[in-house]
Amino acid sequence: MSPLPNAMVIPTNWAEHHRPVAVQTMTAMCTIRRIQEGPAPYPLPDGWTNEVIVWAGMCRLQELKRETSPVTAEQPTELRQYLIALPFENREGVPLPQLHTGERGDIVATTGRQFNLKQSMAGSLLWENDFIALENQTQQQP
Repeated sequence: MSPLPNAMVIPTNWAEHHRPVAVQTMTAMCTIRRIQEGPAPYPLPDGWTNEVIVWAGMCRLQELKRETSPVTAEQPTELRQYLIALPFENREGVPLPQLHTGERGDIVATTGRQFNLKQSMAGSLLWENDFIALENQTQQQP
């Protein structure tokens, strides 16, 4: 509540005015892929993959400083969590589709790495979608 009578704390159209700020923080090009359901074709064509590109555009990638090293079934793993912020639409005006999260979450490729979307977050920013993603560093070579 404003300490001054009849004074607005947040001006009218504040969110619309600041929309470009959210978009300008997205400096990494990313491609989102989804693993398709169903069996592979037979015979398997050269270069076939069961992944399809869902969306491509700019995103913001931010490490969350939440490293974990669980030991599952005697197999040590190294996981890192990241925040991936995606705009509602890319520069060509293609809207961001409904993305899958969880065990069968979509795959985000950016900065030469791949991240699995695990959770979607409800943020206060009106112009971006925020996701928590994991990078499995267990068997990656430096």
